[in-house]
Amino acid sequence: MNKSLIKNSLLEDIKISTIFSGIKKTKGNEEDLLLIELEKNSSIAGVFTQSLTSSASVNQCKQNIKASKEPTARAILVNSGNANAFTGKLGEQTVLKISKYLSTKLNCNINQIYTASTGVIGEQLEAETIIKSINMMSPFNIPDWERAATAIKTTDTFTKVSRRICKIDNAEIEIVGIAKGSGMIAPNMSTMLGFIFTNANLSSQILQKLILSSNEQSFNSITVDSDTSTSDTVLLVSTKKAKHKPINQYTDPRLSEFKTNLTSLMLELAKLIVQDGEGASKFITIKVTGATSKKSAKIIAFSIANSPLVKTAIAGEDANWGRIIMAIGKSGQRAERDKIRIYIGNELVTKNGMVYENYSETRATEHLKKTNIFLGIDVGVGKSNATVYTCDLTHKYIEINADYRS
Repeated sequence: MNKSLIKNSLLEDIKISTIFSGIKKTKGNEEDLLLIELEKNSSIAGVFTQSLTSSASVNQCKQNIKASKEPTARAILVNSGNANAFTGKLGEQTVLKISKYLSTKLNCNINQIYTASTGVIGEQLEAETIIKSINMMSPFNIPDWERAATAIKTTDTFTKVSRRICKIDNAEIEIVGIAKGSGMIAPNMSTMLGFIFTNANLSSQILQKLILSSNEQSFNSITVDSDTSTSDTVLLVSTKKAKHKPINQYTDPRLSEFKTNLTSLMLELAKLIVQDGEGASKFITIKVTGATSKKSAKIIAFSIANSPLVKTAIAGEDANWGRIIMAIGKSGQRAERDKIRIYIGNELVTKNGMVYENYSETRATEHLKKTNIFLGIDVGVGKSNATVYTCDLTHKYIEINADYRS
């Protein structure tokens, strides 16, 4: 993100602090703790992992969201290097202790403190380490979103920040988002974290509807390795500082431009996660058309996207389209054999239940040599479609995860 854009931010009331606390074991003491302080009565909404082994922080955030019809937030605290997942009662007590400390420090209700943790599963997170670091933190003069995004990385190779400007009535609206994620990425809400902030004057109820809709088209449409994290969290926060007339309905047409920009921002962040997939060398877009429903189209698309055989074929630049046929078949969704059409790039591969007579494997292979790969699949049974995004599977993925705790 351009620093000049940050200086003109409409979100200057948000205070950002980062520090190296020693939780994340990396060379160079890279910052691993992020504190975001918010204005009183900032509205908040969130979506979280559906994993049955969700982390203590995820459980706390869920409880905070459910605690009120109009939940508010005063602070978000994020650490990397330790997921605080599968840590039993001690993990829950750690979150409680940290939240109590921050709520006292900021003179707010404990339900206004949100935490998120990402990193190794099963290791205890020390509350004292976090609290000691909080006492040493001081906010930047202006919100430094790049530093914020850096502090939440684990195996990420680059920071993920996005910004949009739009309008509600005549009021200028800013949306800024940061995210982390590289491995253990699969939709079921995809380890990934996302934090999005806006000055739009919107209630938590409207924010919740907005994030559910945009999430389905973005973070819930990506996969790196089919593994759903214990820590997935996406929070949407509004400072409510924009001077526009109140919006009381999600269907209000004045929200149209905001909806478009929010979805665009979240999709950009989601694509950056795929682009940064562990060991990835190819960014793959898979569009399924002709399905009986959008849900069915998405299931088929993910069946292809999550197939190790498809992903390794693309890594090897091998136009082995039989693997795509296999993935369609194993999805369990309706597809008409003689109507299935597969495209690798612009090259038509199948027609009438067999390989197309004018198919050129040479042209298909040339497409697979590119960095951005497109697979199009028409299953011939309806009018619905869905698009998902993934990456290839290389030997580097094995190296990264074999050495993850080393």
